[in-house]
Amino acid sequence: MSAVVSRTCTEIREENAELSASRASRPLESFREESAYVLLGDPGAGKSTAFDTECGASGDGACLVTARDLLTFDVQAHPEWRGKTLFIDGLDEVRAGAGDVRTPFDAIRGQLDKLGKPPFRLSCREADWLGANDQANLTRVSPDARVTALRLDPLTDHDIEQILDSHSAVDDAREFIEVAREKGVDGFLRNPQSLDLLVRVVGDSGSWPASRWELFDIACRQMVREHNDEHTAATQSLSRAVAVADGLTEEALLDAAGRLCAVQLVAGVAGFAVTENGRSAGYPLVDECTHEWDARGASVAGVSSHLRQLRRALATKLFRAPAQGRFSPVHRHVAEFLGARYLAGLIGGDHAHGRNVGGGLSYRRVTLMLTGFDGVVVTELRGLSAWLAVQSESCRGELIQRDPIGVGLYGDVCRFSAEEKRALLASLQVQA
Repeated sequence: MSAVVSRTCTEIREENAELSASRASRPLESFREESAYVLLGDPGAGKSTAFDTECGASGDGACLVTARDLLTFDVQAHPEWRGKTLFIDGLDEVRAGAGDVRTPFDAIRGQLDKLGKPPFRLSCREADWLGANDQANLTRVSPDARVTALRLDPLTDHDIEQILDSHSAVDDAREFIEVAREKGVDGFLRNPQSLDLLVRVVGDSGSWPASRWELFDIACRQMVREHNDEHTAATQSLSRAVAVADGLTEEALLDAAGRLCAVQLVAGVAGFAVTENGRSAGYPLVDECTHEWDARGASVAGVSSHLRQLRRALATKLFRAPAQGRFSPVHRHVAEFLGARYLAGLIGGDHAHGRNVGGGLSYRRVTLMLTGFDGVVVTELRGLSAWLAVQSESCRGELIQRDPIGVGLYGDVCRFSAEEKRALLASLQVQA
């Protein structure tokens, strides 16, 4: 059972994205006088817990209801919903299985209208929120024709310590945080659910995985899985054949996430946009990542399936939303691990997993992509290069020669053979 901490959030202003990014965060409780607001956050960010806390603090003047229940039941049969501030949790959950995402959203607006336009709070995952369009349509059922959009802030250092102190599996919160930083997985600490998953990876014994690669692999698999029952049910309501055809398996989503991470790192962009409004030089449209598949002669249906994989990957806990309609990897270390995993799959053959997501890509072509004119790995790509050396035996020898320091610092030499470790030491000596 983890501790419940007071959360902060930042107001989103659609008309000035740059200003929104620089706005100071405030405690969520400071918005209690707002007639209506939407609380956005990444998967597992703690939206439901925050709503539960805020609703409890409002006493008898508030009522917590899931979006699914609000849509399912007749408002006339629920007098407890009238005359109160409604905390409507999980717009994303009712949108997850909908053919047209506007349908459940409009149905919620209809219910609020029937209830006489009461004050309300609505939570939604960032990936399922349509930005200014949704916000504008909600103003029509707001008591004062205003709706404030808020983004839940990541956990602070103090929050993390509080949560870890409440875990029976953690003896020393500060030591846990320090070890996480040493192992390069501190990006998981800022999200409540990711933090809980990391604690579970470590286990009740307090033993960390035997290698850094194992820790990243287990944690990423935990992050890509759906931990929300409503989303899981919505996905399972589709035929399993369609789900498999669309590549919604764990391996396929990890590959899709890896593709996005590899593109992001090699291209030097900040992330990806899912809407035209969010598109910029630093955030290209995620649709552009299907061009390679299209060039291979894939059918329109095939390209659409790949695009669905990419968009689904963005909606997992492996990515975060720094701004409306934009997504970036949850942490650069995670991006480097997954990007290298994907590139190793493209090379195929003898890499760590025996996977082959593209097949036949020359390892020399990949290593040249990572290096400058002088043959040395580009500084910004050292982490990606180091993890590629771990996950592709084909690339390992050459990368040991080109960047032994990066390979030694940022990857995981535990997976190297004795001969490869000797080669690494010899190359380090030459560099020295």
